[in-house]
Amino acid sequence: MSSIVSGLSRLMPRSSMSAIGVNLALACIESLLYGMFFVLAMTSLAVLVGRHTNRSSSYSGRSFTSDRIWTSPLFIATMFLLMTVTSHWLITVRRIFDAFLYYEGGQAPMDYYLIVEAPTAVVGTAFVVASVIVGDIILTYRIWTVWDRRWTMIVFPALCTITYTALGISMVQLFASYDYGESIFMTAARRRVITTSALTLATDMDPICRIDCVPDMVQQQSSEARSHLRGRALTLVIFIESAAFYTFWTLFFVVAFCANSLLEQFAFHCIPAATGISFMLIVVRVGLGFHWSQIAGVGPGYVGARRPSMRKPSIPYPPRAITLNVTRTIEQETDYSLRLTPELRHAHDDMC
Repeated sequence: MSSIVSGLSRLMPRSSMSAIGVNLALACIESLLYGMFFVLAMTSLAVLVGRHTNRSSSYSGRSFTSDRIWTSPLFIATMFLLMTVTSHWLITVRRIFDAFLYYEGGQAPMDYYLIVEAPTAVVGTAFVVASVIVGDIILTYRIWTVWDRRWTMIVFPALCTITYTALGISMVQLFASYDYGESIFMTAARRRVITTSALTLATDMDPICRIDCVPDMVQQQSSEARSHLRGRALTLVIFIESAAFYTFWTLFFVVAFCANSLLEQFAFHCIPAATGISFMLIVVRVGLGFHWSQIAGVGPGYVGARRPSMRKPSIPYPPRAITLNVTRTIEQETDYSLRLTPELRHAHDDMC
């Protein structure tokens, strides 16, 4: 990660490594990331609404049930992320106009970008914190859902998220109380920034450890199923479900901040867009119904574990015509949790 910071520093010479250059680069890159996020957010809403529509029309005979979609946790989280990420992007655009047109008549954009206590800077920081909180809540919810709604699995990420919320609010209050000319790299700010970054990284790393245990849970399946599970599909799901892009971007910010580099502004204010992209990928994956049974090849349609016999079975008694009345109870799984048998549950408890 340090090589990335040094590489960006070489691309942007020290003479141009100024607050103006960094914030102009921020406006460009954040706009690009926001465009990606917006497309993913619209896709997420479309697949979530479409799935709820299909479920309601199949089982209740109605074309749409608004009470179900409005109470969906992933739908609510998508709307919150859409609001926070969009608001932060608008603030970034507003700061460009303030720096080059309104503040001191556009004669001191460098000074404007270095004012930590500027109202737009404080509000932008608040939206960064809000976006991270929503993202961590989504990740905690996914851990709870994937692991068969077991509350013990989310104690650690929930505590990290609660602590981050408290420290994030205090960090926003600290920046709002800054005096003119004070640096963002002050000791008080450094403690809060590094602590909050460590908390969100701990929340992000937790599902990687959880998901890493999944291949060991299918040891009772055939070798073909295990090879499917350990292939590229598992790598893709681990990348999406663990919000790896957001994790790497947070690491980039931590390294830049610890190095006292102005790139920390660039990295920090791109966090909302990076958060939105990572967690919209999770929502899209869930909405499209791409779940573990399809990855492992052990779903209802998988028959590779047992080959049918070619020998015609003997019929000791002549067949008779019978009539059956079958009542089928269908449970529509929403978020595709990982159901564990008692044997696998006990093995997982011993392992994880």
